Amino acid sequence: MTHFQTCRRHPEAGRFLRDCYGCKRDLFDMQARNEAEAQARKALALIGSSDVEILSAQAVGTALVVATHNPAPFVGGYAVDVFRLPTAAETDPDLSDDYRLPAGQWVLNWQAWDEVDTTAQMTAEARAYLATA
Repeated sequence: MTHFQTCRRHPEAGRFLRDCYGCKRDLFDMQARNEAEAQARKALALIGSSDVEILSAQAVGTALVVATHNPAPFVGGYAVDVFRLPTAAETDPDLSDDYRLPAGQWVLNWQAWDEVDTTAQMTAEARAYLATA
């Protein structure tokens, strides 16, 4: 009879399981965070904020909530930006070039900024905005 060792990080895994579901969940969460941060980098570059420190990036449906810190003097501060993907109507090829948005490119939809770290409050406001939008 083969016994599998209980995961040391997730003791609820049990002794006879081949895979630890806690480790699988952690891996999935890590991959989701990495993907959200990669998308946040792309979105921030579109608004000229590629040199800021990303504090958190969360995908919320087709939106992206990004909290950042800009340590540069004279412009330093904390910000939370909400980006969204364009709708099918906004990417319609029949629109003129002045009004058509590129498909799959993030669009800044909401923004908040403060000189002190109130990112938790601003992130909550961003999520409330998304719930009503």
